[in-house]
Amino acid sequence: MFHFQNRNVIVTGGSRGIGAGIVRAFMEAGANVAFNYNKNYRVSHELSESCSKHPGKIFFNECDVSDYQEVQAFVNKVIEEFGTVDILVNNAGIWEFGKIEELPVDAWRRTMQINLDSVYYFTHFVVQHMKEKKINGNIINISSTAGQRGEPFYSHYAATKGGIISFTKSLAAELGPNGIRVNCVAPGWVRTDMTAETFAKDEKTIKELMPLRFIPEPSDIAGPVVFLASDYARAITGEILNVNAGSVLCG
Repeated sequence: MFHFQNRNVIVTGGSRGIGAGIVRAFMEAGANVAFNYNKNYRVSHELSESCSKHPGKIFFNECDVSDYQEVQAFVNKVIEEFGTVDILVNNAGIWEFGKIEELPVDAWRRTMQINLDSVYYFTHFVVQHMKEKKINGNIINISSTAGQRGEPFYSHYAATKGGIISFTKSLAAELGPNGIRVNCVAPGWVRTDMTAETFAKDEKTIKELMPLRFIPEPSDIAGPVVFLASDYARAITGEILNVNAGSVLCG
């Protein structure tokens, strides 16, 4: 259904979880895909090997998304490897528990740097490239239901995800005249390594909060991301697409 031959994609935080699902979905659609990892080369290599059956190229490299200069170097490497960047998926993020009165300032800053600053860094450099090459590009940011309704004990995480939503809408208006669409996907609970411990404790209760009564997989998030990057969505920009099995129903 979706065809991305000769289209070049960056997926941040693409080695595991939702990011890996997005990498696989774009590879299946024929795209060339680049993703970063922070420390786990083995998992990244395994993902790359599993995608090698698809016709597109795959490229991965170590990059600390919270480091402005490392992000710039990574984007430049992707451009050297692929020639252009047509699609950027800002997915990298962390989710750590913290009562506000006990939350260390370093934990607050780390969450801001990884979840929100990285979105600015990658977008900053990729948009420069898209404008220079006159590319009708696509940027898809991964937010969360936490950014829409808040989340107790994860206020720092929710703040970053709310910021991503505002960032998305601002850039959609700013970059639309340049032919660049900017959209957002807001997942709720998703079955990943990051949430495995929580599901082990109380999966039944979490499912009961969802009208569809199941926990989405990374592939359930990847499909809507690919749709938003496709020509089927050519009239959509500034949209916050909720993919959460009905757990948060908002426009």
